[in-house]
Amino acid sequence: MKLVSVETPEKSVCKMTFSASAEELETASNAVYERTRASYTIRGFAKGEADRAQIEADRGEHTFWYDAINDLMDKDVPALYDAAMAEHGFKAVDDPVYDLVSVKKDEGFVATATTALQPELNLTQTTGFKTECVTPAVTDKEIDNILERRRQAAAELVPHKGPAVKGNIVHMDYEGSIDGKVFAGGSAKNQTLQLGSGRMIPGFEDGILGHKGGESFDINVTFPANYHVKDLAGKPAVFKINLIDVCVRQLPALNSDFAKKIGKVDTMDEFRAQIKQQLYDGKHASAMNRAKDQILTQLANAAEGDLPSVLIETTYQQEMERVQQQLQMQRMSLDRYLSQIHQTRESFTSAVRTAAEKNTRARMALLQIAQAENLVPTEEEIDKKLQERADRTKKTLDEIKANTNVEAMRRNEGIRRAADYVIEHSTIEEK
Repeated sequence: MKLVSVETPEKSVCKMTFSASAEELETASNAVYERTRASYTIRGFAKGEADRAQIEADRGEHTFWYDAINDLMDKDVPALYDAAMAEHGFKAVDDPVYDLVSVKKDEGFVATATTALQPELNLTQTTGFKTECVTPAVTDKEIDNILERRRQAAAELVPHKGPAVKGNIVHMDYEGSIDGKVFAGGSAKNQTLQLGSGRMIPGFEDGILGHKGGESFDINVTFPANYHVKDLAGKPAVFKINLIDVCVRQLPALNSDFAKKIGKVDTMDEFRAQIKQQLYDGKHASAMNRAKDQILTQLANAAEGDLPSVLIETTYQQEMERVQQQLQMQRMSLDRYLSQIHQTRESFTSAVRTAAEKNTRARMALLQIAQAENLVPTEEEIDKKLQERADRTKKTLDEIKANTNVEAMRRNEGIRRAADYVIEHSTIEEK
């Protein structure tokens, strides 16, 4: 491979173009074929017996290209990239973004690497910012809610002699069968179930209601038509139940005994005071973090100059991915979330992009301050941190370094130290 050109299409952005010849692409593609041929099953051939031409005839001539391109890029580009960056005196502030421009069998391929460079910002102010830290008051209702949660957590299961009702917790053995045959996954021993929870298929929990601990009985149910196990969907089943016991949750009284056991204090007044302080500490920490963010926002506003567009775009994409991941964990689509917060997709993405620009500007300002104030960690400090990581993971320092972006680590630690520096040299008034 070779470096074709180095361009600066915009301020603080470097774009390198790399190319590989048709011969290089062919050699790399053949290496991929030899490495992976055993995994291909082609009609008319036993697994691994088809040659390259037969595989490409079935799967397409590009079958091995992209792995070959990745191999060439991984092997040759880093050295070419580093040499070009050093030659031009460029300082990257993010990993390069690679794009495949073209690939043809008789021409090879062309790829680009676009890199965000450190901008030269005019920092009109770096310290002496001012903001307020407003900590909301703790209410009695908040204290009551915490006490109730801890009371619920401390509840004890007490055997109940009467018939089972909704809300009771039961322990049981059960065995399910269809047409007299026990089916896989339909049996359990000493299973705990809260009646009315809806954990089991329709009819199962209702079939336990009215029975007492020690009883054995059958429950007739029908699996839902849309049940996730297709072999069971829509089929009638019989569950043999051995009801070990029926229990009720007994809540402790909110008295001094509760305070001593849960709060490790003598009285409920002391316990409430303890909870109040814990709530206040949490609120104060959140308020202080917001105040620190406001200081860094003021720094961003005081940083004048152009930012590399590719860096803003990367930050924006990362934030959108974070939002999507959070929504996936909540099993919620972006459109549904936007409807709940009464925002359009356009206004939401615009706000995220604005925040990405502000965050990027603050980080670049902090990096510049870190360099000016000698806050960037030294080689010795980086090695010390990496050695600690190596010791924890039972690996060598060289192994850790090989899998660590040391420059990114150095930048991030410098930015963190600079943030502490700016905040320490500013004023946060507590209210």
